[in-house]
Amino acid sequence: MKKMQIAKMAAAAAALSILTACGGNQTSGTVAAPETTAEAAAVSTEAGNTDTAAEPASGQKENYVIAGIYKMGDATWFIQEGKASQEVVEAAGGTWKYMDAKQNGATYMQMIDNCIADKVDGVLVCLPDQNLSQTTVDKLKEANIPVIAVDDALQTEDGTLLAPWVGIDGYNIGAAVGEWAAKYIMDNGLAEDETFGVMLLTADTVSSCVPRTEGQLAKLKEALPDFPDNRIFKADHDTSTEQGNTAASTVITGNPQIKKWLVLGVSDEGAQGAARALEAAGLEKDSVCVGLGGYLAPDEFAKEDSPFKAAAYFSAKGVGGTAAQAMMDYLQNGTPIPEKYAVDAVIVEPGDDLAAIMPEYMN
Repeated sequence: MKKMQIAKMAAAAAALSILTACGGNQTSGTVAAPETTAEAAAVSTEAGNTDTAAEPASGQKENYVIAGIYKMGDATWFIQEGKASQEVVEAAGGTWKYMDAKQNGATYMQMIDNCIADKVDGVLVCLPDQNLSQTTVDKLKEANIPVIAVDDALQTEDGTLLAPWVGIDGYNIGAAVGEWAAKYIMDNGLAEDETFGVMLLTADTVSSCVPRTEGQLAKLKEALPDFPDNRIFKADHDTSTEQGNTAASTVITGNPQIKKWLVLGVSDEGAQGAARALEAAGLEKDSVCVGLGGYLAPDEFAKEDSPFKAAAYFSAKGVGGTAAQAMMDYLQNGTPIPEKYAVDAVIVEPGDDLAAIMPEYMN
């Protein structure tokens, strides 16, 4: 299967300084390719008037304390993201605190309160429940602590950002996966095979994940307009491996007529859970799972029988490093934080040079 890459979004370099470690050469392809080093990623930035919740200190301190609160702090993605933030903060002479909210809203809010009590200078958050967005912003603003949302935005119900956000270009990444999926279907003559079905692993309660599925489905339909709707299934989950497994198992069990599955995930964990569900059902040989993130791909690709055969890789270091640099620039120099910053991705498959593309995930 031919490797497909996601087109770069236009970068507004003047709006935000990228990590000094960023670099690398572009590879050729059918569309413009993002950088293929762990630290470098194609980006889109938008300077905006999003309230950062505090006035910059303009270098009045020598040791800034930055906290990172993550909804699944034990997940590979957030561990890598946190390490990237830590490197930037410590290189600037600051102190980094890593916190795991364990997918629990109450735990998350307690950590926000702890940050306020400890008088940290800035907070990066990926909250477990976006209904807590307004409360998060209100509490930190009252304490005069700036906040940047990473991965999942701090936003209102209608999607209005309440604070600066650093994450991925979800729709375009999903669209690239949809293009890859359509090519897979056509290359393998599956469009007319009534025993073949597409499963979209959705996460409808997570705003950053919704456009990923929208992009997948839009491009799939664009390339295969006659593909029957009754062979496209949805399984909603919270992006975790456990719930991905449960959601996929329910769809697989409920549709015994489908013997060959193409599962499109919104996270690597969900795709991994679906892969285990397919194996349990004895359908792994003729099925394929596609992850988003790429951090679980090396281990899955190494398993001879795993149906996890592709992933859209995007850099956790690109997200974590960029967010931390924006926070430190704001605190030390008063540099405005861009409202939005989105990293791009590249689709990886077994046989690709993963050590060059995603070295942070290679042992």
